Amino acid sequence: MVGNWYFLLMDLLSDILFSAGWKNDLLSKGQIFDSFGFHFPCEKSGGFHVVTQGSCYARIGNKLIPLKKGDLLFITRGIHHELLSDPKAKVVTIERFLNEKNNHKKDQNPVTTFVSVRYEVPIGPVHPLLMELPDFIYIPYESIQKHHSLEDFIQILSKELELNLGTDLIVQRLTDIMLYYMIRIWLQQEENSPSGWIKAFHDKTVLYALEKLHNAYAKDWTIESLAKETGVSRANLANKFRDVLGIPPMEYLAKLRMEKAKILFQKGNMGLEEIAQNVGYASAFSFSKAYKRIYGNSPSREWKRVV
Repeated sequence: MVGNWYFLLMDLLSDILFSAGWKNDLLSKGQIFDSFGFHFPCEKSGGFHVVTQGSCYARIGNKLIPLKKGDLLFITRGIHHELLSDPKAKVVTIERFLNEKNNHKKDQNPVTTFVSVRYEVPIGPVHPLLMELPDFIYIPYESIQKHHSLEDFIQILSKELELNLGTDLIVQRLTDIMLYYMIRIWLQQEENSPSGWIKAFHDKTVLYALEKLHNAYAKDWTIESLAKETGVSRANLANKFRDVLGIPPMEYLAKLRMEKAKILFQKGNMGLEEIAQNVGYASAFSFSKAYKRIYGNSPSREWKRVV
């Protein structure tokens, strides 16, 4: 009935992460030759780090995490943290650290080589899956299955940095892909969650219904038509959504349409009337009414404040 679960998961996760609108900012890449320690202020952002050579430590509050070659760490949101060559290293801000970075001879061996990327989280409604992410996701290289695509991308990034060929654009694209794989691996590891979006990714009925909504969010859906497309009864589908996500299917569809509308608004080439029709509403008035009912504010007012 539900086709291939794995590909449904990939498509839905890709759409959620794309709609999140995270803006990446490459903070640091390349080799570091001296003792180091720097602080990441992340009140409204997340941090992604990958070690490609040598080792270092990540300090998150009182927790110290040793990072080795190939290890990945994603600080999901709003948590100040530090990267250090050793636990007693002097800590400065990342900006000051980069300004004071010295030049070194090519024959010197670096203490470590790593890439750090900041992901700015836009103001406004956040998809509930992203709210369920833990404070950080840590994936040791040794835990990655051999021949997994994530292993390949780590190797490609390592080679780019080793040869000093990696442009900022290439590095940012590679780290975006690696972050996507990290979240996917985390979802697969958390399959025993009793409810919420983690469970949704492991419930084939809910996952298939979500995939239908994401692929055709402007369609004139009803609970009956969605149940028919999913291959279950109306009551079964409604109960599944309530038990897993705590929200009716049509309420989820309304929020999904508003996420898509915000993306169209940010492109700047459509008015609210055209945007509303593109996401399945008859008029800007009906769309604004639905938006205000859910979020308590008019869309144009909130979005203009954001962008």
